Amino acid sequence: MLFDNRVIDQAYNQKVPILEKLRFLAIASNNLDEFFSVRMHNIHSMIGSKKVEKRTGLTGNEVLELVYEFNIRNMTKQYEAFSLLMESCKDRNIFQLLKYRELSDFEKQNVKDYYHSNIADELVVKTFTTEHKFRHNLNILMQSQGYTYTIAIPNDLGRLIPTGVEDHYVLIEDLILHVADEIFQKYDILKSYIFRVTYDKNKKYDFLDEKLTDKQYLTKMTQYLNERDLRKITRIEFAADGSRGRSYFAQLFGISKKSVYKIPGPVDLKLLNGFFKLYKSQKNLVFAPFTANKWNESKNILRYLDKSPLFLKYPYDSFSVFLNYLETAVDDPKTTAISITIYRTEKNSQLVKLLQRAAKKGIKVTALVELRARFDEEHNLLVSELLSSSGVKVLYGDRVNKVHSKVCLVQQGNDGDGYVQIGTGNYNAVTSNVFSDVSYFTSNKAYVVDAIKFFERLSDHQEVDYDLLVTSPNQMKPMILNNIKRATKDYLRTGKGSVFMKVNGLTDIDVINAIYSAARLGLPFRLIVRGPCSLKLGLCGAKEDIVVQSIVGELLEHSRIFNFNYGDQEQEVWISSADMMTRNLDRRVEVAVPVVEEKPKKKLLKMIKMYLKDTENSYFLNANGEYFKKHKIFGISTQQTWLKRLKWRKYVN
Repeated sequence: MLFDNRVIDQAYNQKVPILEKLRFLAIASNNLDEFFSVRMHNIHSMIGSKKVEKRTGLTGNEVLELVYEFNIRNMTKQYEAFSLLMESCKDRNIFQLLKYRELSDFEKQNVKDYYHSNIADELVVKTFTTEHKFRHNLNILMQSQGYTYTIAIPNDLGRLIPTGVEDHYVLIEDLILHVADEIFQKYDILKSYIFRVTYDKNKKYDFLDEKLTDKQYLTKMTQYLNERDLRKITRIEFAADGSRGRSYFAQLFGISKKSVYKIPGPVDLKLLNGFFKLYKSQKNLVFAPFTANKWNESKNILRYLDKSPLFLKYPYDSFSVFLNYLETAVDDPKTTAISITIYRTEKNSQLVKLLQRAAKKGIKVTALVELRARFDEEHNLLVSELLSSSGVKVLYGDRVNKVHSKVCLVQQGNDGDGYVQIGTGNYNAVTSNVFSDVSYFTSNKAYVVDAIKFFERLSDHQEVDYDLLVTSPNQMKPMILNNIKRATKDYLRTGKGSVFMKVNGLTDIDVINAIYSAARLGLPFRLIVRGPCSLKLGLCGAKEDIVVQSIVGELLEHSRIFNFNYGDQEQEVWISSADMMTRNLDRRVEVAVPVVEEKPKKKLLKMIKMYLKDTENSYFLNANGEYFKKHKIFGISTQQTWLKRLKWRKYVN
C-alpha cells in the first residue's frame, strides 16, 4: 500500500503525460485488487487463528485496521487526482466523462437508445442473498419497501458509453441508474447503489506432495482449478451517493466494517485503461515511444558468445535478442539439447514455438513448466500440453517449492560445451517491454556446467554443489547472510566496504536482522526496494548508514541485483530471480549467480552507480516509515537517461 501511494503520486508529476497519469491511477487500482484477492488471505488467517505478526507484534485485527487507514489515505489522494485529471482532459478538449444529468437532450436520447438496444436485455434482477456469489465486477443494489435486489452489470459491455457527441462519454452504471425505468418501477425501487465485491482467491495448493507422479500432479492441479472458487469476502466498495453508509453494507454482507470502503467517485478506476486505449495514438498524451536495441542480424549470436559474454538490460535492449539466441541455437547443427524454465509466457509465444520446432528437429528439449503461477495456471497447463505433444520433455519441478528461476541452457556436446542465459525476468515478450530486467548470456564452462547440474536437480530433485550458482530454498539465504558478514568483517578491518541490493521486496526477517547487525557496526547499505519493505531506519545507533530508495517511473523496476563490496577493493556482483522475501528464499527454487566475467561485471557496476544517482523517480524512506522525494533543480532519472541514449545505438553490439 505504501508502494501504491508512490504509484498514485505519479498522477501529480508534471513530467508525466496526462494519459499516463490516468494509467498510473488504474495500475494502483489493479494492485489493490491483487492485494485484497490474494494478500488479505494472510490477515484473515491471522484473525481466525488469533496469531500475532512476528515482525511487528500486531494482531490480525490491528493489521486490518492499518490496512483500512492506509487505503483511505491512498483512496483520497487517488480520487483527488482523478477529479483534477478529468477537469484537465475537459479543459484541453481531449475527452469528457460526463454524468447523465449533464448530458444534452440529444445525448440523453442517444444513450437511452443505446441502453435499450445493447444493455436492457442483459440485466437480470435477483433477490439479494448472502449466499450469492457476485462474479461480475460491478453490481447495483436496489432497495424497495422491505426487499433488497441486485443486478449484475455484464463485464463485456464496457464501462465507457459514447454519448453521440465526439469525445463525450458516460459510465454504464450511471446510464442504467437513470434510464432503467422499467426495472425501478416494477420493483418499486426507493434507493440504488453501485457496489463491488472482492473475494479471497488465494486457495492454497493443498495437494502438494513430493511423492506425486507427473500424472497425479496434473490431475490434482486440474482438480484444484475446477474447484477454486470465490471464497471469503475481503472487501466491499460502494459509490458514495445515497443515505446508507459502511455499517449498512457491513451488516448486509456480514463482514467487518473495516473491510467496507465508501468510494468518493466511480467504483474501480481501472476504467481509466479504457481512455488510455482510446487516445494513446495522440503522441503528446503518452510517454514518447522508443525503439529498443536489437541484435545485429548480420552476426551469429552464438559465435559472438564463443568469444565474449553478453549482458542486456530490458527493455532498453529488446527481448528479441533472447529469441535470436534461442532461434540460432535451434538452427545450429551442433546443438544437442536445450533446457529452459518457464513461469509466465505471453499467449501465442514465439519461445514456445521455437521449442516445439527444436523438438521436431530431434534436439533434446527439456522445459520445466511451473504450473503454480498464480492465475496463470490454466495457461501454463496449455503450454505444457503444447510442448509435450511436440516431443518436448516437460518437467513440473519441485512438488513443494515453486520454481521461479529464469535459466535457458543450450548444449553442444557432452563436456560442458554450450551456452547459458540467466535472467531476472520472465520469458515474456509482452512484459519485457515495460519490466526493467537484466539478462546474462555466456559460454563460460563454469556457468554452463552449473546450469547442467541445475536442470539435473530439477529432474531428480537431488541437491547438488555448484561452482558459481546458488539456489533457494537451501543455499541463497546463507549466501546473502555470509556475504553481509564478510563485508562487515572486512569493513571493521579496513574501514572500507558496503552492500547494495536492488529488489522488489525486502521482508525476510533473517536478512533484515543481518542488515541491522552489520549497520550497528557501521557497514553502509544502499537498498533499492521497489515495493514492500519491512526494514526500519533509525534502530541501529549512531553508526547506522542505511539508505532505502524506491524507484517508480515509466518502466516497472523488476531486476534483482546484489553488490558486496569487501575491503581492499574486492567485490562481488550478483543477479538473481529472487527478492529478499521469505517466500522466495525459503519456499521457492530461485537462482542467483555472481557475474565474474569482466565486461558484463563493469556494465553492471555502471548500472548500479546510475541507479544510486537517481533523484527524479526515487522516493527515500525516513525513520517514520514514510517515503519522500529529494527535489533537485537538475535531477537525474535513470530510466530517462537510458531511454535517451537509445537514439545513439541501433544494435546491442
